[in-house]
Amino acid sequence: MARPSLLLSLCLLATLPGSAIAEATPPVDARPYIEVSYVSAPRAVADFELERSSYDPATKQAGAGFRYRSRMEPQATASVFVYPAGRTGQAEAVETGMQALHGELKQAVAAGIYAQLQELGEEPFPLVASAATGKGTNAIDTAVIQAMAKAEQIRGARLRLSMQHVSSNQPVHSNAYLFYKQLYYFKLRISADQASMSREAFDALADRAARSLIPAVQVANVGACAASTIYVDPTGTPEQSAVQMATQLALLKGYNCHGTASDAGVDPGAADASVVEIRYDEGDWKSQ
Repeated sequence: MARPSLLLSLCLLATLPGSAIAEATPPVDARPYIEVSYVSAPRAVADFELERSSYDPATKQAGAGFRYRSRMEPQATASVFVYPAGRTGQAEAVETGMQALHGELKQAVAAGIYAQLQELGEEPFPLVASAATGKGTNAIDTAVIQAMAKAEQIRGARLRLSMQHVSSNQPVHSNAYLFYKQLYYFKLRISADQASMSREAFDALADRAARSLIPAVQVANVGACAASTIYVDPTGTPEQSAVQMATQLALLKGYNCHGTASDAGVDPGAADASVVEIRYDEGDWKSQ
């Protein structure tokens, strides 16, 4: 009789169509890894309202941008930028992305956009507070559940800033947040004039914006990424294989990949969201 942990893993496997289990490198798929991505930003999230969206097909690697403003605290503007990252580990993606962000800030100072730039601190920033994971009927089920929970966590970074915006000649509070999900970087930049609110109030607003907007903005990918392969160690125990399968299934589910736009449930004409279509050429996504 199959053990409960293995039954749980088989149920998980069934929730991800197009997955296969393999022990060797799969053949290269003739279909592009991603043909098109649909970036969907709700027009309203809590008290944040979408003011505008932007995307230039000529610079598609820069991705899409969405500017929000809070009805409760309209003195601050929050912009979410969504741009390609590729398939990589979450920690590696955030580290690389933050290095690029520091470089962008230096370039902005050199270009005369910002002055008196101060970095007040950089720290990890989980989207949700850590919570106790559930337990299974036995130790193996519990290990599978914990592996899934760990793989599904989205942990980014927060950079607190103070600067002078040269064009307005005003000192501003500013925070930057960076996350990796659905094969993309999600970057939030939020700023407010220092005269309009205290630093403590601004940080509270900025954190709330990150935890409201980043989960709400979604990317649905269409392409060969929907046909995923699960790798297990052939020398491992059935229990170890179950944990490996659960971890990889959770990661693959997080990529939000589908065979067609219909499978993804995309509605470009939705009244309650702004949907940006980013269509890629063959070879744009080379890393799988």
